[in-house]
Amino acid sequence: MEGSGRTISKVGITGAAGHIGTTLTKGLPDRYALTLFDKSEIEPDAARKSKSVKVDFSREEEVKGIFQGLDAVIHLAADPLTEAPWESVLTNNIIATYHVLEEARRAGVIKIVSASTNHVQHGYAGKTPMTLDRLYVEKMGHIRLDDPPAPDSLYGVSKLFAENLGRYYAWQFGIQFIALRIGTTFSEDDPSIWRGTDREDHVRALFLSKRDCVAAFTRALAVDTGYLLAYAVSNNDRCIFDLTETREKLGFNPRDNAETYF
Repeated sequence: MEGSGRTISKVGITGAAGHIGTTLTKGLPDRYALTLFDKSEIEPDAARKSKSVKVDFSREEEVKGIFQGLDAVIHLAADPLTEAPWESVLTNNIIATYHVLEEARRAGVIKIVSASTNHVQHGYAGKTPMTLDRLYVEKMGHIRLDDPPAPDSLYGVSKLFAENLGRYYAWQFGIQFIALRIGTTFSEDDPSIWRGTDREDHVRALFLSKRDCVAAFTRALAVDTGYLLAYAVSNNDRCIFDLTETREKLGFNPRDNAETYF
């Protein structure tokens, strides 16, 4: 639905009780009327400010009708663990995502902003899902959005499924679909907690601050395009991704840098 001209004002957030969901419920209410969805309880403060609905997106009977009246849905609900077993990935990441997109279609939602992950390409530079070859960029160059997928886990595979299901719904039904390949976020918003550990290089390269997280999702809700992949990472000195296309097409210019914390 490129160039739809419709204004987005009512936004649902699935997985709103999670870490990124909590960040967005605090960062977006001044701009949008939010409806928060999760199978866990929403923070009391967030629940007071926004409508909240308890729902398990893997259960089709619970999902029907819940997006009526919404202009856009931010889809975060998933098992976020890279080591998640297949049974959980299938239920919470694949089946649940299908239910979200299908209900969005039935409800006439204009846009879906989906939380994808760096793990769909982490296999290029990753020694494990949580460590990096810090010399990868020097040897091979930055990883680009149009490089072939290189998932490092079943979790990464499930997020590729979501990206491609979103492409199908964009082409077939005209729903705008933005997939943000998110870096690494922390509830403390401080990557230095990993100083001196095996994960230090990983977080220095892939850190996404809360401020930049809100900015990336805000731009995704604002951009008028049919289908778009983009990176959601901060402006880190050690970033392994080429952010050129993200800056140009999404209009997202991250402000924070992991190095300032170390």
